[in-house]
Amino acid sequence: PESLVTKEGRVGVLLGMEPITLPRNFTMPAGGVRLVTIKALLPTELAYLLEHGKKGRDELLRQLDQADHGHLSRVGRSPVM
Repeated sequence: PESLVTKEGRVGVLLGMEPITLPRNFTMPAGGVRLVTIKALLPTELAYLLEHGKKGRDELLRQLDQADHGHLSRVGRSPVM
């Protein structure tokens, strides 16, 4: 969706956000499975992350948790940064 795309044509994501409603791991007949979530970022959130690095990522995760967005990607949500 357009609302996720930056002026440069990029889309940012966070990998591995802690899932609230899903198990982190489970077992299948062929072995163990680890779920890795993909959280779509809004352009302002991606800009914040790129500007502030790891500390920015940690703050972004905290803000997303506080806003109760969790690991789910919703196009119509308000940015946390």
